[in-house]
Amino acid sequence: MTKPLVPVMSIMMSIFLCTGCSSAPDGLEEVEGTGLTYSENFNAYDGLGEREHVEFFKPAEAQPLPPSILSEHHLLEKGIDSNLLPFKVDGENAYVVTSEDRTGKVIHQVQLSYLGKSEEGIIDEFFIVSVTEMDENPVENYEVGEATDSVGNKFEKQELSGNDFIFQQVLTTNSALLYRYYEYDEAEEKLNVVGTAANEFYSYHNGFVYHVGYLIDRKKNTEKVQDNMLNLTRTIILGKEFAHQGR
Repeated sequence: MTKPLVPVMSIMMSIFLCTGCSSAPDGLEEVEGTGLTYSENFNAYDGLGEREHVEFFKPAEAQPLPPSILSEHHLLEKGIDSNLLPFKVDGENAYVVTSEDRTGKVIHQVQLSYLGKSEEGIIDEFFIVSVTEMDENPVENYEVGEATDSVGNKFEKQELSGNDFIFQQVLTTNSALLYRYYEYDEAEEKLNVVGTAANEFYSYHNGFVYHVGYLIDRKKNTEKVQDNMLNLTRTIILGKEFAHQGR
């Protein structure tokens, strides 16, 4: 059905862990981490694969995360309605990773994970949202030259709001750029990065980079489902703005 999920251990070269300087958000426990998540398509633009003074925190439930982590972001008020996803959700959690910009300002990244598991307990379906604080739009001048990504999958630039766009990549071939997400190892008490294939969305809006990945059986990933996931992602990004657009 899907390829095995493989831990990504080779992306640590640019991580500089900050010891003795924890800025842990209230209620979160700092743990070790073995990598960073970022978009393979857009890392050259947003630089999320090369962060400094990185701190990782033990996963929490999505709902109780302090809204102040993302400057009172609307996504942390209610999370995501799992009934809108095209699979049965067996587990939900939230991850927080912090780093510092050149001025020493703490930057938060939050990952909300909605996971579906096989009868054997293996994660084989998911919907994962990553939101990262960023002052400037890294893809403001990004142009889509082809209707496919570098390995031949469907790739489109869609309207979002104002001058902002959302980029949609759909798995249409047997190849894929690596999609990365955080997963907690209870035994080792550390955050690992898992790499697999996924359908992806990427956008920037009002001070945040959004990177969304979802994985379901390809036969179920119809154009209708793709449109539903696009609209859900728009709702996640725009919040009340989406309703005001009347879509």
